[in-house]
Amino acid sequence: METEALERPADLTIWRTAPASAPLAQPERFNTLREAIKAAAGALSDPAKQPWIITEEGEILSPNWIRTYLN
Repeated sequence: METEALERPADLTIWRTAPASAPLAQPERFNTLREAIKAAAGALSDPAKQPWIITEEGEILSPNWIRTYLN
């Protein structure tokens, strides 16, 4: 991933693996991909949450990609 991409806007959606009574996931816009990754890191600590990021270029970053990036 290009370093410049980390400074572009990105959307974070946190999907819940809990029963259907959980509210629908809503994307949240972040000013930078760095901020979205930081927010996603917090969600990764909860096994009932699955963060997905969509970059400004349309690239979809899965929970596994986010974990790998953070490590």
